[in-house]
Amino acid sequence: MAFGERVILRGLYFFVVLFFCVNADENWDRDDDPISTSEVTAVLGKSASLPCDIEPSTRGDGVYMILWFRDNAVKPIYSIDARGRSFHRALNWSDEDVRPRANFVTISKPAALILDSIQLSDEGIYRCRVDFRKSPTRNFQVNLTVTYPPRELLMYDTSGRKIDTVVGPYQVGKEFKLSCEVRGGKPPPVITWFANGKETDGHVDTNGQNVIFSTLIVPKLTREHLNTTYKCRATSTKLVPPLEKTVLLDVYLKPESVTIVSKPSQLVSGELYNLSCEVTGSHPRAKVHWLEGNEEFKSGSIIERSNSTVVYSTLEFYPTPEDHRKQLRCRGDNPALSNAFLEDSYHLNVVFPPKVQLEIGNTLNAQNIKEEDDVYFECKVRANPEHNRITWKHNGITLMQNATAGIVMSSQNLVLQKIKRENGGNYTCLASNDRGETTSSVVPLRVQFAPVCKTKDVTIIGASMDESVKIRCEVDADPNQVDFTWEFNNSGENFELAPAKFDGNNGTSSEFLYTPMSERDYGALTCWGRNAIGKQKTPCVYQVIPAVKPSPVNNCTLKALLNQTLESLDVECAAGYDGGLRQDFRLEAYEAQTNLLRVNISSISPEAPVFRIPVADLLPANHFYLMVYAINAKGRSEVSLLEDIILRDSGKQTETGVSFIPLLLLLIGCLMTLGITVLSVMLMFYRRRGTTSPVHVEPYMKQPIISPPDSRNNSMLDVTHGDHTYFVEYTLKQVGDYALNQPDIIQSPQDQEKVKREPQLFLPVRPDTLFAPYDIHKQGLQTNKCTLNPFSTKSWEPISFKADRNMMKEIIIANSIPGPESCV
Repeated sequence: MAFGERVILRGLYFFVVLFFCVNADENWDRDDDPISTSEVTAVLGKSASLPCDIEPSTRGDGVYMILWFRDNAVKPIYSIDARGRSFHRALNWSDEDVRPRANFVTISKPAALILDSIQLSDEGIYRCRVDFRKSPTRNFQVNLTVTYPPRELLMYDTSGRKIDTVVGPYQVGKEFKLSCEVRGGKPPPVITWFANGKETDGHVDTNGQNVIFSTLIVPKLTREHLNTTYKCRATSTKLVPPLEKTVLLDVYLKPESVTIVSKPSQLVSGELYNLSCEVTGSHPRAKVHWLEGNEEFKSGSIIERSNSTVVYSTLEFYPTPEDHRKQLRCRGDNPALSNAFLEDSYHLNVVFPPKVQLEIGNTLNAQNIKEEDDVYFECKVRANPEHNRITWKHNGITLMQNATAGIVMSSQNLVLQKIKRENGGNYTCLASNDRGETTSSVVPLRVQFAPVCKTKDVTIIGASMDESVKIRCEVDADPNQVDFTWEFNNSGENFELAPAKFDGNNGTSSEFLYTPMSERDYGALTCWGRNAIGKQKTPCVYQVIPAVKPSPVNNCTLKALLNQTLESLDVECAAGYDGGLRQDFRLEAYEAQTNLLRVNISSISPEAPVFRIPVADLLPANHFYLMVYAINAKGRSEVSLLEDIILRDSGKQTETGVSFIPLLLLLIGCLMTLGITVLSVMLMFYRRRGTTSPVHVEPYMKQPIISPPDSRNNSMLDVTHGDHTYFVEYTLKQVGDYALNQPDIIQSPQDQEKVKREPQLFLPVRPDTLFAPYDIHKQGLQTNKCTLNPFSTKSWEPISFKADRNMMKEIIIANSIPGPESCV
């Protein structure tokens, strides 16, 4: 069909429809039947369904034409023409405004006009007219309302700051306000508030066109508001989901409780302990601090664990005595809040052994303490439980309360009154309690004192004429810088020696080189020291005498250890006078039959004649004798003889018969002892009645006596050598006329009560025989009638050859300095 023909047909069709519609309007206007109205709401941009019932009321009838009008318009916007054809082949027509969007749907019941992409201009009243072939015309009216939801929803906090998911944080007790702003929406949206899913009230305030505000206010926040969800919902129609926003409220909370879970009644020093602290109710998570005072407690390590509501902090530490009585605090602190903390405290009760500190009195100058000062010490003790005893020690020796000796003790103090140099040394104090005992560190006490001699005894110096001897003077002193003075005393003269002759700048010692040039040079040298404290009170005395050969040893015995067999024989003797020089001791053993020398040994002690003879050196001989003597630079002394020493193998002893030899020897020994005792008594009696002439010397006085044993039980020993046991029998024989005419030793009258006397070992020696070997002395005494020793006219006692050398020295100086005067 040509284009022109189609145009003509469409124009003719439109004219017919228009004519029909005009007539229909006239007929509709004449119809008095009421028209039902349907309310239809459509969402902007969505589709709208306008219902129209096209079902005929009479069976066999059919739709002739359907027309849709808008508002009061006489021109349809949409039509369906089924005249002369079936309904399915009806002609559809639509106005240009709705043509792309309109579509009549007959599937639904009732049928409906579907308008897509609804616009705001589509809102209005729509009328549907249905013409049937047989039935009367039917009209339907639809009121179309176009709505649209809000386009935007915003939420603001109290300060007006826009929020998205979390609001806050806020603090407990503060006011909380939440605002919801809804923009757009038709009809005006409805705003609803929800707290934790439950609807709550809000205040709606419309502000401006198409904008609605709603505010939710919580007057006072509590701990329960933490993590509350608040939702703002805005809705304009049920056709679309509402517009909403949810936020979470954050509230900062200070700790609700802080508890130290375990609090032991006491802690043992050095043992491991775990103290746990529980902190609850803090948001955000609490920070736990262990404090000592206002400082962090640093003695230990901290382990933490936590969940959403509780924080556990465990302190692992070893308590020390310094922790005793400390207040340990556990603080739970919310770091996000100021001063938002709680604490729990625990007083530490640490038990430990005493801690001891010894100090010298704080009023004393420890570097300026001298003899005769008073000194006190303070023992500072810290202990738990309290100490129950304090012990004081001086150089490791326990001190006791002794007021007479100047030792006074109080609770924790030691007082030393008028101290001596012996009080110097190391002091400690010991304190004890139920946990143990502790010793303080050593506190030295320095006692300064004037010089004193290292040895209190008079030193005997033997020197020959024109022989130079070095005399060493040693003193103890503090300070130890000592100046020395040497003096010589003789014949009533006392004069100071020139400093050039001695070394006086050697600390606490001084050496003097002395050479006696004549007999007048024998006498006493005295040494004086002086330091910053003062001068020496008593000098050191050195008695210079003529040097001679030593005196014989005496009182020699054989010995063996009790209940023990030995492979050696021990010989012990008493030393005689050393002649003023250093002496050594020798022992020689000879075979009795051949006089063959078997043993030649020195003393095992430099101070005393003590010898140990191996039995192996004597075998195979079984009968021998011993000679013991002393020797110095001037020569050898007379010998002491031990005879009839017999070694007998115990295996060769006969077990039958009785030996009369021991009984005989015992009898002889008893007779000899009785005889010597009687002789000694007679001599003493005779001497007491005799003359006191200084030149009278009895011949027997020159011989040292070796006493025989008291019984034969002491003259038999047993020794072993290998598998053999030997019985040793011996006889102590008195020395013959071996004695050398040399100075005998007298005893100082002042020491008579101090010496334990053994009468059988004493000789009646006159003090005027002290320098008997020197004829010049005898001549001087005989011609000038002067006294050699100031004690020659005093009472005197016999001298013991068992007296030690110190006693001999005292005897020589005879209780006075400078000593014996010489005749000029």
